[in-house]
Amino acid sequence: MLKANQKNKNERLQQIKKIACCLLAFACCLLALGKPPITADAAASAKSLCKAALDATGGSKQLTSQTTQAGDCPIFTVAQSKKISSIAYLCDDQEIYSICVAKAAKKSDASDLLKSIKTYKKNNSSSDYLGDYSQTEQKVFKNAVCGKKGQYVWYIAMSSNKDINKKGQDALKKQL
Repeated sequence: MLKANQKNKNERLQQIKKIACCLLAFACCLLALGKPPITADAAASAKSLCKAALDATGGSKQLTSQTTQAGDCPIFTVAQSKKISSIAYLCDDQEIYSICVAKAAKKSDASDLLKSIKTYKKNNSSSDYLGDYSQTEQKVFKNAVCGKKGQYVWYIAMSSNKDINKKGQDALKKQL
């Protein structure tokens, strides 16, 4: 009787081991196939933020160029381009209507990049620069919005109406 009890215990123990191994293998497969949890920062990307701003401003068929190369964006110098880990820049042929969203490589670089954006906006709004543009185009430059949140900086000039540009900024901020 003692041997029969021992045999039953061994069989149950083997069954438990098999079930545990199957559960462990199943859990490993789920982890290997599953995606890591998405954090707020991982969910946001320069492209998705740019798209959110574009959608909120009503978009524009005038935008003919796009780049994800920091060196192709006229807002930043070559040295500043090295401080950018990702960027999305959309513009028209004359670079009047445009949206730029950039992620700084380090959070400490974001303030420097924002200064560059503000300088770009100021230069575009100066009277010497605006002489070649229509009244509407001049308003687009003057009513552009820019900002910073965390590692992200942006420049939005999609309308001569500042409220529309702010809608794009609000949509962008909501994504962050």
